[in-house]
Amino acid sequence: MNRDVGNLFALFFLIFFLGGSGAGWAGIANTKHNLSASGTSTIKATSEQEICVFCHFPHNANPAEPLWNHSLSGETYIPYSSSTLFAAAPGQPTGRSKLCLSCHDGTIAVGSLRHMPRGGGGGTIAGLESTLSGAGSSFVLGTDLSDDHPVSIVFDTGNSELAPIATLEANGIILDENGQIQCGSCHDPHSDVYPKFLRKPFTEGGYGAVLCRTCHDKQYWSTVANMPHRDSLNQWNGTGDNPWHVPGHNLANDASSTPRANACESCHQPHGGSDTRLVKSYGKGYGVSEVCLTCHNGNVATGKDIEASLNKLYAHPVKDPAYAWRHSPERMGDGKVREQPANLGNNRHAQCPDCHNPHAVSAGVSPDIDDVGGTNNLASNVLKGVWGVEPVWPGNWGQVISFTEVDDIQYQYQLCLKCHSYYAFGTNPPMDPWGQMRGTGQLTDQAIEFNPNNESYHPVVAPGKNDFIMNTVNGVIDYSGSLLGNLTPGSTMTCADCHSDDAYTGPAGTVPKGPHGSDNWPMLRAPWSSLTGSTGTLNDLCFKCHDNTVYGAGVISSDGSKTGFSIDGSYSLHYVHGRVFNKPCMTCHAAVPHGWKRRALLVFGRTTPDPAPYNNNASNRGLDSRINIGGSEKSGNWQCCDCHVYIPVGLGC
Repeated sequence: MNRDVGNLFALFFLIFFLGGSGAGWAGIANTKHNLSASGTSTIKATSEQEICVFCHFPHNANPAEPLWNHSLSGETYIPYSSSTLFAAAPGQPTGRSKLCLSCHDGTIAVGSLRHMPRGGGGGTIAGLESTLSGAGSSFVLGTDLSDDHPVSIVFDTGNSELAPIATLEANGIILDENGQIQCGSCHDPHSDVYPKFLRKPFTEGGYGAVLCRTCHDKQYWSTVANMPHRDSLNQWNGTGDNPWHVPGHNLANDASSTPRANACESCHQPHGGSDTRLVKSYGKGYGVSEVCLTCHNGNVATGKDIEASLNKLYAHPVKDPAYAWRHSPERMGDGKVREQPANLGNNRHAQCPDCHNPHAVSAGVSPDIDDVGGTNNLASNVLKGVWGVEPVWPGNWGQVISFTEVDDIQYQYQLCLKCHSYYAFGTNPPMDPWGQMRGTGQLTDQAIEFNPNNESYHPVVAPGKNDFIMNTVNGVIDYSGSLLGNLTPGSTMTCADCHSDDAYTGPAGTVPKGPHGSDNWPMLRAPWSSLTGSTGTLNDLCFKCHDNTVYGAGVISSDGSKTGFSIDGSYSLHYVHGRVFNKPCMTCHAAVPHGWKRRALLVFGRTTPDPAPYNNNASNRGLDSRINIGGSEKSGNWQCCDCHVYIPVGLGC
């Protein structure tokens, strides 16, 4: 067969076997896949002019469609695997992916053919004796495919987060005859109209990752309004790494890139991703959170500097290399993706996706006490789409051992309790990582503490039990004015109202709200210690919500109508303990003020003291333990003998 006949056959082949009209042949001539001497790439033959022969041959070709001529690799590959896969994990590459890998695994010379042009046996085209890696190509997958999008895997239509096959076909995405995804599903080897031989452009209508979004219909992604990861036009400020650099799409120093322009590829990398979710890696050593903190580090216009909070003295260990990659979500039996943290043990961790769903998050945090309506305990927009747990609440101060999993939390505590309760650690809470917890040094079970059936608790789960009403001999007195801002006796609150960056001043500032980190133990937005309430502590945490002129030593008023701890509503007993004796809050109240088994967080001391960490364990802490403060004592009618056995002269009942 002479050269003219060979080229004529190649044209015939492209028309009938590849379903083209001849445009495919013309397109190849101007791409890197034209390996002939006429090609424009640096990787090309010395003199061979035929184009199609590097891949195809009309007679005695490899039986694999489509009449393959290139030598196939005998390598054993490490396939992609993931706990979030809905379909069965892929095995060794098959079909057309195997054909592509015969060059792109970098193990076989680019010019190694089963049949040389114009007849003859196998051989190697002159000028193409090297493998792609040897020839300096930047697109060599190697034999480890675990960091690449899976191929030779069934496109499982049972996965609700995948588009219907008809949608794929209508958009030019091709599955093979077995319904499997192959390299050619995303790449058209005969056309580079779109970069990287992709079948779709990088952007369409200003939105990026068109190809990804054609197949993947992630829950929440297209339905949550004003989602910044989808819609934001924020730009990189040029400091540090460009979080939205996509090789082959934009420049590494391109400050005009935005989340909208990159979409999925702001965070994911279909080839060379760093874990089973193909997220980008920046070599910082702290796992999946690397990709989050490449944007949320103050280097994006209008963005919150989350990393600055995580760098503080007391922080969730998001940046601790020891916890890197421990976050490993799984696709559960109901098809939903989440991680089961029960009995975590040595796998305990805190990574950004533990608390935030990047496919659902939108702007908006829980309200502060000065906001209209005051605080509430609802999950804010930044927690949208996160799963959590709802406890089955026992009686007063009971161990919570039963939980219901919630796919999309409604209340913030449902998120926190999936790690800070029996659900995660059973009856063996972890040690306080900063070594400041009193008693055994273990953290506490917060499901026990916030149980709304307890005698007292801060209103994280339900409104508190104190109605701020005194029934005294002088009449009914409402002392709810001792609550600051727009707080009322019926208010609820979130964990983040106390646990936040100490520099947080409100949603308009650049400092984020929430328990990322603080210079106050344990991640508190203001100081809190065994001295809180005594002289010099008027700016401590308690006084963010409770009026320090009513409860704080130094400026406290003796007006008993402002506090329920009074005699007949006319004489403040907080004044006596705070202003006169300079006693801190922990003199009488629980040193872990989440909740307690007695009213008003009151702890016992002296003869048979309550245990640490709830009692501060100092000799002068807690009420006399022979007195049982229950629910019968009425606010405003307290007497010395309600609390004390050892009563000062003249103060007897």
